[in-house]
Amino acid sequence: YVSQPKASQWIYEALAGKTKMLHYSGDTDGAVPTVGTQNWIATLNWNKTSEWKQYLVEGQVAGYWEQYEGGLTFGTVHGAGHMAPQFKPPQTYHLVFNWMFDRDI
Repeated sequence: YVSQPKASQWIYEALAGKTKMLHYSGDTDGAVPTVGTQNWIATLNWNKTSEWKQYLVEGQVAGYWEQYEGGLTFGTVHGAGHMAPQFKPPQTYHLVFNWMFDRDI
């Protein structure tokens, strides 16, 4: 194991503008907190192309998402921990499926 100063951030920089990218977090994740993800995204210095928006599943807030130049979408899954698909399957599926097929999240 070799620790790198930028961890996996370099791959987002390398793929910017070449493909779309999704990074999502459970908003109760204690291992990789949402605020930490937001902080490293901020270090990319990419402008937002859409502001923070909520998405709903069965009429309930399921999470939030925003988009950045470079093709990055960042989303949260409300009430999920580190394993968002395990804790909140319908909400995670909604976010990922709609992002994959370029549908409104």
